[in-house]
Amino acid sequence: MGTVFISENACAPLMKRLEQEGHRIYKVKATDTVYPAIAAHPDIYLCRAGSFLSVDETISTEPSLREEYEQVMEERLGNASEAPMVPAMPLGSGADGSSVNIVFEMGNIGYKYPYDVAYNAVSTSHYFIHNLEYTAPPLLDRARAAGLHFINVRQGYTKCSCLVVGDNGIITADRGIAAAIEAWNEDPEEPAEGEAPIPPLEVLLIEEGNVILEDFNHGFIGGASGMIGTEIWFNGRLEDHPDADKIRRFIADRGYAVVDFPEEPLTDIGSIIWIP
Repeated sequence: MGTVFISENACAPLMKRLEQEGHRIYKVKATDTVYPAIAAHPDIYLCRAGSFLSVDETISTEPSLREEYEQVMEERLGNASEAPMVPAMPLGSGADGSSVNIVFEMGNIGYKYPYDVAYNAVSTSHYFIHNLEYTAPPLLDRARAAGLHFINVRQGYTKCSCLVVGDNGIITADRGIAAAIEAWNEDPEEPAEGEAPIPPLEVLLIEEGNVILEDFNHGFIGGASGMIGTEIWFNGRLEDHPDADKIRRFIADRGYAVVDFPEEPLTDIGSIIWIP
């Protein structure tokens, strides 16, 4: 179990299963902050880096994350002994036992590309991958503080474009992202003294398209999926993608299982974001 941020437009069978498994669910609702096709996409409004989950102030969720945050802050700030150095709301604990805290950020998102991608980064326990020119400055600061290694790419919709499998597996149809990762693997940063070598990122390059996104020719594999525990969930049937067998093998080889919903088309909903 854990906390899941997911679009209000996720398919009904997926939502039902999340509820059956007892996850705490925040449905991300459409706003007028960005254009309609992505207005209810979680990966437009939030991104985790280390122990912080940066959330844009414009997000709308059911139940209201903002109201919960404001209530917690009011209670904590009213007691000097509990007043936090950073105005953060504890969300839960990471798989390694570390705390995860929500911080609301202000004024980072614009209506259209590239101003809508401020939080659309891939962030793992080792890496932060994004078009760093457009990353929200507070998120960059948190990624640096977490000691993440930066990989700069041209694609602003990085999280949409990448399905993360574990700490070091990436599935993408974006050749530029794949090339940037391959370049990193060929010339990685040296680990600090006493630190273990950084594991290389392994990339599966797949065919572009074959994912539905409203008002566009196609969506992205990362936007149609997400990692929950030791499972990779898809919003719809994975077999809609011609590389489904390759995707399944890549996932299985890393010790993960596939959860998909054969009665629904594979559709981009802005990623399934899970916090343990």
